[in-house]
Amino acid sequence: MPSPGRALLRIAGVLTQLACGACLLIGTIGMVLAMAGLVFGGLIYRGGLVSMLVAAAIDAGFGIVLVTLEHDTLRRLLKILPPSDVATISDALRITGFAMIGVGAVCLIALPQGIRYARWFRDAAATRTAMSTARGFPPPPVPVRSSAYIIPAEHQPASRRRLYMVLGGLAIGAGAGIGVLVSSSRSGDASAHAPAITGSGSSGSGSSGSGSSGSGSSGSGSPSVEPRVPPDAGVSAATPPDAGAVATVSDAGAVPGAGRRPADGSGVALKPLGSVGDLMLAQHAAIARADAKAFAALLAASAFGFGVDAGEVADGRDAVAAQLARDLGAPPAAGFTIESKALAIGEDRGHAWIAEQLDVGGAGREPRSFAISELAAKINGSWQVVALHWAIPVDDATAERLAILSRLPPLRAVADRQAGSGELDQAVRAAFASRAAFADAHSERIDAFNYGSGGERAHGGAAIKRIFTRLKSKFHIRDGARVVAGGAWDPAQSGAPWIGWAALNVDYTSKTRAGTDVTQTFRVLAVLIREASGWKIVQTQWSNGGPIH
Repeated sequence: MPSPGRALLRIAGVLTQLACGACLLIGTIGMVLAMAGLVFGGLIYRGGLVSMLVAAAIDAGFGIVLVTLEHDTLRRLLKILPPSDVATISDALRITGFAMIGVGAVCLIALPQGIRYARWFRDAAATRTAMSTARGFPPPPVPVRSSAYIIPAEHQPASRRRLYMVLGGLAIGAGAGIGVLVSSSRSGDASAHAPAITGSGSSGSGSSGSGSSGSGSSGSGSPSVEPRVPPDAGVSAATPPDAGAVATVSDAGAVPGAGRRPADGSGVALKPLGSVGDLMLAQHAAIARADAKAFAALLAASAFGFGVDAGEVADGRDAVAAQLARDLGAPPAAGFTIESKALAIGEDRGHAWIAEQLDVGGAGREPRSFAISELAAKINGSWQVVALHWAIPVDDATAERLAILSRLPPLRAVADRQAGSGELDQAVRAAFASRAAFADAHSERIDAFNYGSGGERAHGGAAIKRIFTRLKSKFHIRDGARVVAGGAWDPAQSGAPWIGWAALNVDYTSKTRAGTDVTQTFRVLAVLIREASGWKIVQTQWSNGGPIH
């Protein structure tokens, strides 16, 4: 009996092995499944229902995972890459995912052919009449020019299946081992190169850690499908190269004045803070001691601050300082330890907008991660904080689940209040009227920054615009908006302010996995500057109010 055709089997096998070979680059779990796919892709050439179904399942499973891969997940996996590269990879993965789903479909289409060929192979192996093993020309009725098929004896098909199973097990084991080694080496590299600022509570001194740029990262490309996350679907990029526009501090050694201690050891600077680096160093010393007086020395008289809990909205130097000390809690005897995971600073004409991820721990205490943004200004020759926002990052899945269950803590209302510029107030309300307006209101500056509620960081005006332009969501101001222009702390801006800040609550509505709408209310601190085209946003931070249970 002649052999059935195997054209579809060959196509399905080749495509499966090529696709799974490419998927070896994905990671630990992906590597294990990809190597299994290579083994079953080889088995396809012999037909058989089980091997073809397994190969089709692996192909389709990989494809579905790649197509539905969320951008926040990809952002964390590719955190060292710039936004444009992450966006390109996102598109490539989506195309690859659809292609692999197609390969799985080819495997299913080839099932009848595979079953016929496997049946023929088994029958030929049982009868052993496919060809003569005698030397010379084969006897009739086998044609001289026919294809020769070497058919094993009865016991050998099972032996080969066992061999393939052993090879598959070895491939999976090797893939798992390699994946574990790669993952451990990557985590080791990340810990070795993490930027750090550590400070002792007793002295407020800083010790430097080795590291790369302090802008930190959980990078991602712009979403091309509707995300289920709030507007923190940001990206992070390496520190922009324009040092004139962005000053970035990655460790205490890079902070101007690092290692200097106040004369009285109290953590309160005894002389004017002449640079942003001096301000950051003094802040870390105050945090290490949870010292309200030290905080107060770093704040402008009219300072405003959002705290980590939903009801924490402080107005005035003393109230903000007390709120920060309360959020930190009582320090251990030796003071808190501080590690700056990411720090980005944009500076312009004696003002700076700062975003930092700070891990605060201590002896026997689990470190807590704080997401911090602030606007600082040089007032009377010394840098002081004008407005700040402290939050504890909440991952998107947790926040969405609690929002669906109506268990997110209600945020304290922000009353309408504007000081110094009606034009700035109008610009803020217009920017937060819709997602499209928010994207359009962002400055093109490379030091523009967006800090998300889950700790996501988007760096660069162009990247932020691209992210919010592609989001399929909507938001608007919930209650009021507190808007303050630069004239409130800088007399030179009394007549023509060029910088300001706004604090407000924003209702953000997106889609869940089930396709239903879910709304979260975020607190937002925004920093705006006046450009030739009008007021533009240079920094925003979104947060869920705590406590989150």
